[in-house]
Amino acid sequence: MEPGDVVNILGVDHVFYDEVMRTGGTVAWNNQNPGNIVRSGEAERYGAYPGKQNGGFAVFPDEATGFEAIRRYLARRGDRTISSVMHDYAPAKHGSNDPAAYAQKVAAALGVGTDTTLGSLDDGQLTTLASAIQQIEGWRPGQTHGPGALPGDVARWLADHPGRAERVAADQPFARRGTVAEGVKNIQRRLNGLGRTPPLDVDGNFGPRTDEAVRWFQANHGLTADGMVGNKTWRRLMEVPG
Repeated sequence: MEPGDVVNILGVDHVFYDEVMRTGGTVAWNNQNPGNIVRSGEAERYGAYPGKQNGGFAVFPDEATGFEAIRRYLARRGDRTISSVMHDYAPAKHGSNDPAAYAQKVAAALGVGTDTTLGSLDDGQLTTLASAIQQIEGWRPGQTHGPGALPGDVARWLADHPGRAERVAADQPFARRGTVAEGVKNIQRRLNGLGRTPPLDVDGNFGPRTDEAVRWFQANHGLTADGMVGNKTWRRLMEVPG
């Protein structure tokens, strides 16, 4: 394993670093990426591991680098307003997000209006805004494990899939509509094997047909038909004969 590598087992991600493995927290915490900055050349300029990602988000070597990345990300967008940034980070269509209320709260903490541009904020205000984004993106700690004390399922997985290509081929990521990943192919293959007709294209793209097929499977196997393939759905996919 290399720093920044990710192993997904039954919808649970395990992120490896130089001396520890993180799991069980939010994606932001697991990735040491409090702003959930997506994997990109820009993220790598801010210190993210080159080419590494977890759920499409960059993986940073430590929390301090990840937090500074938010500040640098914001500083490069000086013409944007607090309101527009909050709508980007907490779009109203995602769950119970209320970007207008978030913008009001942050602006009040900064002592400015929601139409204030980021370029007009001083260093302390930019740090306050970065902290607000960290809170909005979710920062719930999980567990850390040293290399000699990995959970049994992770140790067995690594023993069974010692090569990088083997791990990619067996990947079991948390996935939902819009996810594009090699591991989505395993969901599509499994659904086809369980009799989904017409068969899904095994392309790694969790589109509307895959979403419909997942909901079909969930509804027929005692699961909430929400279209999200997490730990419970992965377990049932692997347990059902077919």
